Amino acid sequence: MRIEAVHLQHVRIPLKRAFKHALHERQHADAVLVTVLGDDGSVGWGEIQPRRYVTGESLDDVLATEGPALALALVGQSFAAWGDATTWLEQQADARGPKLATLCGFDLALLDALGQSLGEPLAAVLGGARHPELPAGVIVGFEQPTAKLARYCATLRLAGKTHVKVKVGLDDDPERLAAVVKVFKTLPLRLDANAAWSPDEAITRIRELRSVATIASIEQPIAADDIQGLRRIQDETGIPVMADESLRDLSDAETLIASGAAQVFNVRLGKNGGVWGAHRLCARARAAGIGLHLGTMVGETGVLSRASEVFGRCEAGFDCLDGKGQNAFLLEVDILGESSHHRGRTDDAGAHQDDAPQSPPGLGIHVDEERVASQRIGDVRRFQRPQPSSTERIMSTEQDILSYITKELAPGKADIDAEASLQGVIDSTAVMELVVWIEGQYGFDVEIDDITPDNFGSVKALTAYIEKNKS
Repeated sequence: MRIEAVHLQHVRIPLKRAFKHALHERQHADAVLVTVLGDDGSVGWGEIQPRRYVTGESLDDVLATEGPALALALVGQSFAAWGDATTWLEQQADARGPKLATLCGFDLALLDALGQSLGEPLAAVLGGARHPELPAGVIVGFEQPTAKLARYCATLRLAGKTHVKVKVGLDDDPERLAAVVKVFKTLPLRLDANAAWSPDEAITRIRELRSVATIASIEQPIAADDIQGLRRIQDETGIPVMADESLRDLSDAETLIASGAAQVFNVRLGKNGGVWGAHRLCARARAAGIGLHLGTMVGETGVLSRASEVFGRCEAGFDCLDGKGQNAFLLEVDILGESSHHRGRTDDAGAHQDDAPQSPPGLGIHVDEERVASQRIGDVRRFQRPQPSSTERIMSTEQDILSYITKELAPGKADIDAEASLQGVIDSTAVMELVVWIEGQYGFDVEIDDITPDNFGSVKALTAYIEKNKS
């Protein structure tokens, strides 16, 4: 499969309800969709969710510089196997450092298109789906007022939720956590501060909250670059630290491991470079004995949501998937069509299961392009493979014909050239095989009256005949 074109388009989708934590409040989702078009008709989809406070990439960066640079690097590249794609992705990741949100979109789109080309599901690049579907992890954010928090948690309990993360960083954190504990009792809770505190404040707050609830972990309590502060918090509170904003690329992972600053890595495809980037992080974490958690980016469409679900079934070490199904329960409009092989209608893992969650080639999704167009901001940015000149095209056609004849019709005649007569080189049966090949290769019917020495006498004559008719 050769990449003929890459398209980038910005979509903005309102959220059904606002989502708020210590670093940001979000009322709509801004995503950049990546479409990769192969020369074999495959069409792959990817999604970029830029967060400057996570990877340093803004929406403007993606549309103006980061996205176009990757698009121009990808068009014209050929991929015949999964290893070709993963090698290209690793090269791009190693060159980009922690700016991996943009690469995620290209990772998904390329692997989706290649899976279609190979007739294999996305899971194949990770060795196949070996684990059951992950249950949904729920996130209790600041958008839930303290006075109504217990009632909200009661609805989560009724829905059978057992994996709960609570956003912290407010003055009334103890009261909020007490409301959650009133419903979930002794259930261990994951707390997420989104870098709201200083190290001293974090230690004080965590000790206070530890007296209110059973704390499974504290996620990113302080600024992402304060690695020693993370280690200190872990040592002085005894609560496992989960690294999120501090963990973007393999270099970050090595720093955290060497410093003993985190016991758990929060992996998110949208910040860690997509399927292959996240896979590399997970492998390194397991080798170092670091625990794993699978998260999502708030506002993901069904493209990224589907990829996260497939990833969770392929990689070991995850207990749940935070934000699972949010393309249905959080977005006003999802861009997946109804025929898509993705449940994406609810965050209830027991309802509306995929009929064939791993068998469709690629991501197994159907993007509704009318829905995309209805949510699009601005124009589609298109990057095409440069068209060959007429001379380059003719030379390419000559080489294709020579290769077919010497490999399939006349083995051992490798010394023929474009000017040489084909009389005595191929017989009448071979001519008919050549006709069938030309029709399939170049997309036109060879008329009976066209099978003449003038057209079939040499490779050069055949090339002229094909160039005249294929247009």
